[in-house]
Amino acid sequence: MKHHACIAIGINQYQLLQPLSYAQEDAEALHTFLVEEAGFAPDGCLLMTDSSPSLWGQSTYPNRENILRLTQSLCRDHLQQGDLLWCFFSGYGVSYEGKDYLMPVDGNPADIQGTGIPVELLLNTLKNAPTETVLVLVDMNRSQIVKAGETIGTQTAELARELEIPTVLSCRPNQVSRETSALRQGFFTTALLEGLRSGQCLTLKGLDRFLSDRLPELCDHHLRPKQQPLMVVNPPGKTHLVILPDAAGVPAAALAGRNGNMTAGATQGLERPPMVAAAARMELPEAADNAVNAPPSKPPLDRSNAVVPAAGGDDLPNLPPRQDVDNAGSDKSFVQQLILWSGATALVLLLGVFVTNRSIFLGQQEGDPRSPAQNAQNPGMQNSGGVGVSPNQPRAVQAGSGTKQAPSSQQVWAEAKTFLKDGSASSFNRAVVKARTIPPSDPLYPQSQQDIERWSLTILDIANGRAARGDYQGAIGAAKLMPDVNKAVYNQSQEAIAQWDNLAKQQQVNATLLSTAKSQIKRGAASSYSKGIQQANKIQAGQPKYEEAQQLIGEWSDTILKIAQLRGSQGRLKEAVEAASLVPSGTKSYQPAQAAIATWKTKLQRPKKG
Repeated sequence: MKHHACIAIGINQYQLLQPLSYAQEDAEALHTFLVEEAGFAPDGCLLMTDSSPSLWGQSTYPNRENILRLTQSLCRDHLQQGDLLWCFFSGYGVSYEGKDYLMPVDGNPADIQGTGIPVELLLNTLKNAPTETVLVLVDMNRSQIVKAGETIGTQTAELARELEIPTVLSCRPNQVSRETSALRQGFFTTALLEGLRSGQCLTLKGLDRFLSDRLPELCDHHLRPKQQPLMVVNPPGKTHLVILPDAAGVPAAALAGRNGNMTAGATQGLERPPMVAAAARMELPEAADNAVNAPPSKPPLDRSNAVVPAAGGDDLPNLPPRQDVDNAGSDKSFVQQLILWSGATALVLLLGVFVTNRSIFLGQQEGDPRSPAQNAQNPGMQNSGGVGVSPNQPRAVQAGSGTKQAPSSQQVWAEAKTFLKDGSASSFNRAVVKARTIPPSDPLYPQSQQDIERWSLTILDIANGRAARGDYQGAIGAAKLMPDVNKAVYNQSQEAIAQWDNLAKQQQVNATLLSTAKSQIKRGAASSYSKGIQQANKIQAGQPKYEEAQQLIGEWSDTILKIAQLRGSQGRLKEAVEAASLVPSGTKSYQPAQAAIATWKTKLQRPKKG
């Protein structure tokens, strides 16, 4: 019996990195779907989040050690030939020296190689599992430590192609994977779950097609920069690989026909998310798809020139024109029709002349006052000067009336949307203010309220995004534009403002510390780098500028080691030992420094023994 398993990892509360908002929710939502709706075995589905329960008697806290140990245990002890394995990660990803790393909860930006999880190591572990089908889904968020222009996911795509592991990246290497308060999830996970529940993603090809359409739609709908998924499948024939159990979790409508077509009645009762195509289609290999309904001995009919019958009529074949019509009779009929049409045209022209010059034919001069009876019968023909006015002629607007027609709700709503072009928090605020003028009695009121709430949450997203980048003053400015539409969200923004205000003050203090540390650096002087490290170490984990401080500590520690190695190569062993002793513990340069110190001390002791 086949065994379907999954690894779902989602990390919000990093120890040494800025927290994420919905990575944990993403992993929990996919895990719940696979277990409760797709028929995956609960004892083979590994969930690793900040608060996930233990599994197999082991902690599932997503630190580096647990992730590596439990992943290897699942692949080694809980899978067999013919099984299906999904691996999902939502959290920070970093590219360092050309290699991609997934950052566990204890990942240290100062020691990415020592504390991060190489994507190459993870994919090789999955490759060695005794399964026929493996699907990897990676939703990597960019950290502040990622340098501008640096791409994440390039090596992951190359490894997936080389190891022939189907892999889906939440965005392309030059894009950013995003999450939003409006969805309470990441955009990628939202699109993924919609596709899985729609029945259109039973195969890799269907999954790729759905995500490529739906993910950019979601970004556009929530007015966020476009995010496009990247699927790597090698060899290409694997695109028809089934990635879900045959019948589990698939709506009945999607299983209506093996050729993938659904009848109108089959779609009734099927709950579909908004903006998703109305008809689900099962993905089958092209050869099988083409061979379902076509007879083996006849080619498919070419219907490109078929004629559609009129509504309510019979579906009749196209008949060729009759060839037995008498030519003489046809000419006679043409002459008769020509005479009739000419007479009718002349009659219409005469009537037009009569109507246009009716006053002349009736013996009245233009400008003569009409009789009271005529005016009573044609009130539209009377004006102050006695000149006849056509009832269909537009009336002149009275000068000086001072009346101005108020804009319609449709115009107000359209104007509110025009404010959203620049994507700033203030533009969303202006749109909300404008849309709130639509009264509750208006038919557009429900739709405007939905947009108002969505725009308000977008303001909060912008504020959170600025805070995640360390721009606390900008975050406060955006959050102050948050309207009080949703009281719970509004209160949340006010609490965030107070928190960001404290962080902004702490950020200023820490920025001064780093500035002082940098000013103490003297090239070639190991002790100056040590003093800079001491200053940077005053910035505690979770405080603003901590990641920058850790990165500088790692760089300066490496520089101290290089200075020591240079002295050692010059025979200045005592000075080399003194310099290497300044490398602090907890950095990637510490162990090499200790090994070098031991070697240099041994060389220093040899002459004394002689």
